[in-house]
Amino acid sequence: MKKQTFLSVVMPVYNAETYLAESVRSIWEQTFSDWELILVNDASSDRSGDMCDTLASQDERIHVIHLEENRGAGHARNCGMELASGEYLTFMDADDTIEDALYEKIYACGEKNRPDEIVWGVTEDYYDADNQLVMQNKISLQEISCDTVSKTRKNIIKLEEKTLFGYQWNHAYKLEIIRDNHIVINDMILYEDYFFNLAVIQHVATMTVLHDTAYHYKKRMNESITGRFVPEYFELCTKRVGSLYECYQKWGMYSPAVRDILGNIYLRYSLSGLMRNNDPQADMSRKEKKQWVKDLFASQLYQKTAMNCNVKSMPLKVLQGLLNKRCVCLCLLMGQFVYFIKNKRPMTFSKKKIVK
Repeated sequence: MKKQTFLSVVMPVYNAETYLAESVRSIWEQTFSDWELILVNDASSDRSGDMCDTLASQDERIHVIHLEENRGAGHARNCGMELASGEYLTFMDADDTIEDALYEKIYACGEKNRPDEIVWGVTEDYYDADNQLVMQNKISLQEISCDTVSKTRKNIIKLEEKTLFGYQWNHAYKLEIIRDNHIVINDMILYEDYFFNLAVIQHVATMTVLHDTAYHYKKRMNESITGRFVPEYFELCTKRVGSLYECYQKWGMYSPAVRDILGNIYLRYSLSGLMRNNDPQADMSRKEKKQWVKDLFASQLYQKTAMNCNVKSMPLKVLQGLLNKRCVCLCLLMGQFVYFIKNKRPMTFSKKKIVK
C-alpha cells in the first residue's frame, strides 16, 4: 500500500503564464520531496493551461485540473482540495514563490508535534510597474507551540494583529479536519481566506507558529484586488472584526488585551474607509460621508472594541479622539488628508524596507 503523501499543495492558476514556471520551480527546488502539487487551471485564456500540462508531464507529483468556466480562486481551491490526498494541505498562488527549505521546516514541525495546523510568516515583495522589486516587508511571530485549545485560541488574535491569520498560503492544515467538517471556501470579493481560516480554527486543538518568512507574496502594481476600489470594503472589514469579536466572546476569552488589538484593527479599517470615501468611484455626497461617520461611532462594534482601546499609532489615536468626541467634520477632513497623501506621496507612511 502506498504511503500517504505528507503535503498537498493546491495552486489556482488563472492567466499566470508570466509567473507560473518560476512559482512551480520554487516548489521543485524544495529540500523536502514528499509533496504533491495540484494545479487548477481556472479556464485561463492564455497559455497557462498548456503550461500546467507540460509541468505535469515532467513530474508525477504534479496533477492538473482544467475547469471549463472561470469562477475565481476560491472555487478553484475547493476543486483542488477535493483531489488532495496529503496528511497536510496548504495553498500557493501562481505568481508567488517560496524559499527552498520551507516544506522541510513544515515537515519537521509535523513530525515533532503533529499539530492540527502550522502557520508561518511572509515576505511581502513589492514590484513597480516595470516589474522591478522595490520594497520588502517581512512579517512573522516568534515560534509558538500551542498544545491545547486554549493556547491555540489565545494566539489567533496575535496572528490577526500581524495580518498573518487572513491568508491561506501561510497555513498547513490537517486535511482530515477540513474533510470531516465539510469546510469549503465561500466566494467573496475580499477576505475569503480569512473566513475559511475562521471556520477551520473552530475545530483545531493544537497549532504551531513558525518564525519564518519563507513565503514570498508578490504584490504587483495594479494587479491585486486589494489595489482596486471595492464598494463593499468597509462592510467586509466590519464583518471581519465582528466575527473575531464574536468568537472571543463565545470562547469566554474577550480580555482587555484582545479588545486593544481588535480596536486598533477596527480603527485602521475605519481610517482606510474614511480615505476610500473620497475616491471618485465611491460617488458619495458630503451628507452621505457625514452619515457614514455618525453610523460608525454609533455602532455597537465600535463601542465594544475601538472606543476605549489603548492606541499606540498617532494617526489612529487622533481618529479615536475625533470619533469619541463626535467631531464629524474633522473626521472627514482627516479622511481627505490621508487620501491626498496616499495618492500624492504613497511612501509617506511606509515602514517597508526599500530594495536598492
